[in-house]
Amino acid sequence: MTEESKAPHWDLDQFYAPDSEKLKEDFARLESGARDFAAWRGVLEKGLPSSGDFISMISLLESIQTQAQRLGAFASLGFCQDTTDQKAVSLLDKVEELLAKVENELLFFELWWKSLGSGDASSLINATASKKYWLERIRAFKDHTLTEPEEKIINLKDLTGSSSLIKLYDTLTNAYRFESGFLPGGDGRLLTREELSVFFRDHRPEVRAGAYRELFRVFREDSSVLGQIFQARVRDWRTEKVELRGYPDPQSVRNKANDLSREVVDSLLRVCREKAPKVFGRYFRKKAERLGLSKLARYDLYAPLMAQGSETPFEEGLGLVRQAFEAFDPEFASLAMRVSDSRRLSANLKPGKVSGAFCASTVPGEIPWVLMSYTGQRRDLFTLAHELGHAVHSQLAKDLDVFTFHSALPLAETASTFGEMLLAEKLSAMAKPGPARDDLGFHLIDDAYATVGRQAFFALFEVEAHRLVAEGATSDDLAAAYLDNLAVQFGESMDVSEEFAWEWTAIPHFLHSPFYVYAYSFGQLLVYSLWRIREKEGPDFAKRLKAILSKGGSASPEAILASAGLGPLDDGFWAGGFEVIEGFVD
Repeated sequence: MTEESKAPHWDLDQFYAPDSEKLKEDFARLESGARDFAAWRGVLEKGLPSSGDFISMISLLESIQTQAQRLGAFASLGFCQDTTDQKAVSLLDKVEELLAKVENELLFFELWWKSLGSGDASSLINATASKKYWLERIRAFKDHTLTEPEEKIINLKDLTGSSSLIKLYDTLTNAYRFESGFLPGGDGRLLTREELSVFFRDHRPEVRAGAYRELFRVFREDSSVLGQIFQARVRDWRTEKVELRGYPDPQSVRNKANDLSREVVDSLLRVCREKAPKVFGRYFRKKAERLGLSKLARYDLYAPLMAQGSETPFEEGLGLVRQAFEAFDPEFASLAMRVSDSRRLSANLKPGKVSGAFCASTVPGEIPWVLMSYTGQRRDLFTLAHELGHAVHSQLAKDLDVFTFHSALPLAETASTFGEMLLAEKLSAMAKPGPARDDLGFHLIDDAYATVGRQAFFALFEVEAHRLVAEGATSDDLAAAYLDNLAVQFGESMDVSEEFAWEWTAIPHFLHSPFYVYAYSFGQLLVYSLWRIREKEGPDFAKRLKAILSKGGSASPEAILASAGLGPLDDGFWAGGFEVIEGFVD
């Protein structure tokens, strides 16, 4: 990236200054709050509390939860900005240990609440109407809850179990450096993963192929270790969730957390499995023809139609996103710009920085934190729009409490993917008819595949991988299963080389949040439906969308969408999203 394109880094001192006394005080305050809350155990043991006592308990719990989330976010963000920083690793370990301890001290309340009869629970819920959905959601997990000693053991076990595995994976893979020898006239410099991934969209076929081969060369060298980490995470997930908690299968855990019925998720993945290979297969054949190829290779999936222009400096890219949001709704733009104006955006390139991008919303009323690695490429503009869309979402939900302002994962992708669509509209309007505009159109369908088809097949692979690991599969077995998954995705429309069998080792979501990925397909297909409504309603649609976003996680995704006049979420609904994609292809 040129000097002109250099991107900003966030200011975590807004949380706590280095070696801050306030940090120590907040550690002590959180522990003290947990002890104060634990004193309510004696009250509950005497019988049903009064409405006033119950409200006081919930108020204290909300305060504790707010403090815990802020401390957790600070430690996590510090680790993400440099996964090789031993002080950051140590602080994250310390915070996670404290949060597990606090969670164990508060655990009695959740267990007591689940044990109440429906009549007693209803009377207390009526006294705290704003907490209704959250309180009902706690009780929804009653059948999957263990005894208090067992729950405490699991919380402590996770510190040295699954949490440690995830940190190990992040530390290992974010320290990877990739050789630049595949570049013509390469100077021998080493690349971060973010720098390497720029070349997946290079206009030169040999450079695209070289970049992918280098990515999988490095990951395959550690495939035995990465495979063991993944297998251990999968076994831990099954042991706790299925064998101990009694969920029918590993994916049901995520469905329950998302408050989505199995029928809705099955419908989504069924339609994606049926439609994606056909719709995107037709697109891949058109793209091959446009590139002058008989058939695409997997290296060519994101190939541009033409060489890209110069890098877009960060400030210019941010300005384009602002203009796109502002044309839709001034409040959208204002909320998005608060992130950068408040120095809560980390977009610089830095060794050790976690790969990918995210928006971290801490607690209601606080401006979110956004992390990405801005290289000046067009895809970075869309990443920026995506993450700032998340930031808009959480700020619109600021009036909710700490228990409900975070949206369920499927709806969490609504504002982000809508933000990308707004940017696409802006860039399309700016582009003159001709090769450059055509190239943008192909880029948008590439992204539609990446968000809908690819993520749905990731989810299908996870289902298969969890089954195989339970049967004793090796890393090689998983690689073979992943290659089979790609064969179904692409059929005869694309040639897939053997090294892509190891792509699954490079997908952090599989470890961080098992079965998270179908939320992307859900969100993108939902946004296509919303976009069609916007085309009919015009400017008035902004109010409808903001109403959806302002509900955060205060109701189930299906209820929130139903209140906006959407649904039912059946095969026809998802097929409608594919009709929009087919329109793009045509």
